[in-house]
Amino acid sequence: ILGIEIIHERLNSGKSKTSKKNNDRSMEEEKNEQWFFPEEGTKAYVFFEKVVNAAQTWFSLFGWPEGSHSLSIPETIRREVFKIQFYSSASSSKKFSRQSDFSKYSKTIYDVILHLSGKMPPGINSSQFLPEDYTERVTQLHFQHSSLLDFLSAQGACISHVLPEFLLEPEDYKKWIEITSFTNTLPACSCIPKGKPSIVIHTTQFEACSKRAWTDVFLQIYKVLVLSRVVPHCGNNLPPIHVQNSPKVNPCFLSSNIYCDSERILLSWMNTNYENARHIIWKNCHQGVVPSERWIVNFDKDLLDGLIFATQLGAYCPFLIESHFEKMYTQPKRSEHYLHNCLIIVNALREIGFDMDIQV
Repeated sequence: ILGIEIIHERLNSGKSKTSKKNNDRSMEEEKNEQWFFPEEGTKAYVFFEKVVNAAQTWFSLFGWPEGSHSLSIPETIRREVFKIQFYSSASSSKKFSRQSDFSKYSKTIYDVILHLSGKMPPGINSSQFLPEDYTERVTQLHFQHSSLLDFLSAQGACISHVLPEFLLEPEDYKKWIEITSFTNTLPACSCIPKGKPSIVIHTTQFEACSKRAWTDVFLQIYKVLVLSRVVPHCGNNLPPIHVQNSPKVNPCFLSSNIYCDSERILLSWMNTNYENARHIIWKNCHQGVVPSERWIVNFDKDLLDGLIFATQLGAYCPFLIESHFEKMYTQPKRSEHYLHNCLIIVNALREIGFDMDIQV
């Protein structure tokens, strides 16, 4: 179940019905808490932290125009939300000078969107500024985040569970709740439908919620603006796959209820490279055993032994075969074998200058 849904039930007389509603609501809140905030020390928490680190690494290196830019989710991306600082009493010339310096070194989420898509969310420009008044500033930020989410949703992003207020700074989130608690001050540009209150999250839990929300936003940005670039080409341009007496191995994925078209293309690409390269890479290996045929159907478990990575690299960097890949265990059975193979993969990546601090 993805997302949070608040169901407004009619108030009926009777303590039993009221009690039942309160119990249902507390159970729903508990489920939502577990989904948004994996408990520290659990496998879900460890997995989530790895996802956050992977997103930070990729976007820090490739998500910005004019080279790399350090990114921390959610701290830096929440803080750097505008290009031009607001001023109240500075002189005009000094003001624009400081704004120019600030704009030069400040990078925002909108730089990422513009860099990866060539477009900006509606109502937002590259030199965005915020009003001095705190209430107006929070309202403007909420509008910007709403526009960002609407823009990504229009591209196919699955972010219906992310509300704009989850992307605010903690203090700004408190102010937004304060603003929306008074119907007469509810901003006209708010994306919250009339009659639906904001979801109030306790202060101690907001940071975890915001981190999860921003992580999901970045993952969906990658999915709809980067991964979507992987498109099928003419079948005549693809390398033929040499499968020897393996009718059970099918490199093509006509449909999937898990992976999108781009991911299925990548799986087909990996299968094709593996089947074509495994006989070439390990024909002279010291073990004398060519890795067995296999059908690669996922991006995690099937890649653990390092052999799939080796065939992808070997297909495009054959000079790595003799110096690196021939020394791999072609029939790994123990964790030491897996570690040995993955050490070779990491060293091969460093050899070709592809150093993203990937751990073995």
